This record gives sequence, C-alpha cells and structure tokens, in this order.
Amino acid sequence: MIKYLIIGSALYGLIKIFSEILQNRKHLSDDEISEYKYRRRSLSETNQRRITNHIGTCESCRERFTEKMNQ
Repeated sequence: MIKYLIIGSALYGLIKIFSEILQNRKHLSDDEISEYKYRRRSLSETNQRRITNHIGTCESCRERFTEKMNQ
C-alpha cells in the first residue's frame, strides 16, 4: 500500500513539473504582460514565477515586455 502512495506521489510531481514546462513554452499574451507590469504583486506566486521564467527565456516576449515597460 505504501509503495502505491509513493508511486502516486511521484507521478503527481512529474505531471505538475511537465505541465509547468508546457505552460512556460506558450508565449505570453498582452494581458499577461500588462498584468505583470502593473499588478505583479496581486498575481499568484505561481503566475509570477511562470511569467518571470518565460520572460527570461523567450526573446520575443522579453522584447514585448521591454517595449511595454518603456511606454
């Protein structure tokens, strides 16, 4: 029984990691960029981390974010 709980927990962890990776690959919408710029503190910690990570790894979204910051 304990073996199945451990396996289930491990699978849940892997699914959560893979879903986060897939979300990070999707380009940010203009609304997400605006929300991050103006209401960053009201975003959940998960969304803050997702957007920060995406901006750090996606040149296209980083350029759009930089343009938004200069407006």
